Parts: sequence; C-alpha cells; structure tokens
Amino acid sequence: MVFKALLFATRKAGITPAEFKTHYDTVHLPLIKSLAGDTLPIYHKRSYLARPLAGEDNSYPAAVVLGTQDDFTYDCITEIAFENEEGFKVFFGKRMQPGIKEVIDADEEKFLDSTKVKVVILGDVSETFF
Repeated sequence: MVFKALLFATRKAGITPAEFKTHYDTVHLPLIKSLAGDTLPIYHKRSYLARPLAGEDNSYPAAVVLGTQDDFTYDCITEIAFENEEGFKVFFGKRMQPGIKEVIDADEEKFLDSTKVKVVILGDVSETFF
C-alpha cells in the first residue's frame, strides 16, 4: 500500500513567495534528488498557497476564503508518496545521515523557516472527480 505524508513548509522571513517557490523547485528539490539516490519518493507534489500581494508589512497575506490569516502560517503543502512505510523511513533516515544532513540544512536556511516545518502521515484518501 502506498504510504503518504504531508509537509507544511513556511518561507523564511524576508523571502517573497516567488523567491520561496523558485528556490524550492529549482535548487532544493534537485539537491534532494542528488543526495537521496534510490531512496526518493514515488512523487513529490508541492502546492503553494496563493499570496498575490504584499501586505503593509511585506507579509504577503494568503488569499483566504474561510478562516483567518493566522490559520495559514505555511506557504507550501508538499505531498510525498512511497511504496511503503519502510521506504519513507529509509528516505528520512538518509536525510539525517552525517554529511547529508548538514548540506540539506544549509540549503534550507536560505529559504525555509525550519522551526515551523510540520509533517503528518496521511491515512485514507478519498478522491471524487465530477
């Protein structure tokens, strides 16, 4: 059974949403790919919150329909999927290996607020197309 997780990522202060997305997609993900080798997930899907305009304090508020800005402190929801739970554990284990961890951490410091990263395992997923 496919094993999925969601990661909630928040951009570093002083980074625009566009800069965050560009770094994540064009620098960070290729770095992960080069370091992870055969432990990569089946897929890595990134969904970025719409933050179309800079606020007065350059905060780029989310385009909230229901809820408040405080509910949306993250900038990206990343879904990753593995063949099984063991694949997930191997991938994250490799990420924490000495030498690899330091390289990834150094890159994340450039665009990501690592103190706000959250990861949760998905259970059943229901999908309906109309």
